[in-house]
Amino acid sequence: MSQQFDVFLAHNSVDKPQVRVIAKKLRERGLKPWLDEEQIPPGMSFQDEIQKAIPLIKSAAIIIGTKGLGTWQVMELRSLITKFVNQKIPVIPVLLPGVNNIPSDLLFLQELNWVKFEQIDDATAFYRLQWGITQVKPELHPKTVQLTAEEWLNSAYNKGESGDYQGAIADYNQAIKIKPDYAAAYINRGIAKSDLGDKQGAIADYNQAIKIKPDYADAYLNRGVAKSDLGDKQGAIADYNQAIKIKPDYALAYLNRGVAKSDLGDKQGAIADYNQAINIKPDYALAYLNRGVAKKNLGDKQGAIADYNQAINIKPDYADAYYNRGIAKYNLGDYQGAIADYNQAAQLYAQQNKMVDYQDALNQVKNLEK
Repeated sequence: MSQQFDVFLAHNSVDKPQVRVIAKKLRERGLKPWLDEEQIPPGMSFQDEIQKAIPLIKSAAIIIGTKGLGTWQVMELRSLITKFVNQKIPVIPVLLPGVNNIPSDLLFLQELNWVKFEQIDDATAFYRLQWGITQVKPELHPKTVQLTAEEWLNSAYNKGESGDYQGAIADYNQAIKIKPDYAAAYINRGIAKSDLGDKQGAIADYNQAIKIKPDYADAYLNRGVAKSDLGDKQGAIADYNQAIKIKPDYALAYLNRGVAKSDLGDKQGAIADYNQAINIKPDYALAYLNRGVAKKNLGDKQGAIADYNQAINIKPDYADAYYNRGIAKYNLGDYQGAIADYNQAAQLYAQQNKMVDYQDALNQVKNLEK
């Protein structure tokens, strides 16, 4: 390791998604961040690698999220703070969105001028962070820094990933305001609206995305999902057909079309679509699960079990596959096998915090053990 880095990004691992965004934005500003997942090889000691990195780092950003400091961050600070302060290298406290003050266990940082992010794409915060890292005031005043449509899109996506769908929609609005023909912003805004239950609003956005980009397979797929959610299964199938026409290897479109056909009672047609999804994507556990359910509904319980087995081989923690295999075994009179599968499903549901499903699986076991 011989390259120089402008800033070390010390952080709690739970804040990694936001730290990755910060690292990306710093690179866009011509800076080289040191990020553990990019610099420490698997199997190597964090402490040893950090010690090696210290001479190569010009500044350190102590990134503080709502969960406070992680164990590794405390170890990083132990190595960094003393050495950096002694060498007069800038140490910059960075407060992520939702954090308003320096935590009590880092009171020694309160005397330093910190950077606070109101949101992860906060242009003013990046301006101040760049200033702290380089010790040179950037040419643009923070009030004149404007986000591009792409930056608004990225901000919106990150908000959506964290569950802030209203905030995501507001940012997609900004992206569309800057770039009215931004098909990706329309489709993603539609997804956020759908997540909030506004299926009609979602369809309107997918329509606009398709108007801008007629060969947008993802827009047809998502519009099909929204139509299906509203009960328009035939309309959904028409959209899935169009998505497949544009993108013949679109496994998810085949899967969704299979679900819609199954909902309309066409189990054989559903199986044909699941077959196609599996041909395209052989490790598609959900396609095996759905095909198993369709086979079971047609009376092919052994065929269903074979598909559930395959789903479990691909995804060993697939609780739904164990549960459905339990149903098939019960229907074949294999009560002990059914109990074993229901128990396994219950254990996995509990681990995945799906407590309603967990209780349902336990109830199945109790009914069989009576």
